Amino acid sequence: MSGKRLALLASVPAIIAMVALLAVSALAAVSVGDKAPNFTLDSINGSATSLSSVTDKPTLLVFWASWCPHCQRELPMLQDIYKDLHSKGMNAMGVSVDDNIGSAKSFIQSSSITFPNVYAGNDKGMGVVQDYSVRGVPTIFILGKGGVVKAKYEGEVDGSTIRQQFAKLGVK
Repeated sequence: MSGKRLALLASVPAIIAMVALLAVSALAAVSVGDKAPNFTLDSINGSATSLSSVTDKPTLLVFWASWCPHCQRELPMLQDIYKDLHSKGMNAMGVSVDDNIGSAKSFIQSSSITFPNVYAGNDKGMGVVQDYSVRGVPTIFILGKGGVVKAKYEGEVDGSTIRQQFAKLGVK
């Protein structure tokens, strides 16, 4: 058997394993209509915070990073929406995937973000990122009361789209 043929045959099990892994992750992806998996992570300030602590109302859940230019534009816009709609029945939670918590804290402070943020840049947090099948940032989930996923956006999204989603949930 030639060396090329042997190398090709040797790579087949790895290719099959990779395809199986991708298929399993696609099946596990959180989709519209699913109940969002609960998690507990340390807040940016260090206290344990659960998603379930905010899902008593329609909730914006955003995965972000301070180094992401789209997130740098989007988080202040989301803060404005939160400021306008929180008293009308909206909650929000940010999930930072920064490599270090200091970068996340600095960005939140400099951008005057007031909605709760947790840190997912460690092993425990990366499990949450995987549970939600986050492939890039920003990724936004709009959750109805009780944590059911009503919408999901990957990449930058405009504020009017977010506001329309909350209006559909009775938050205007």
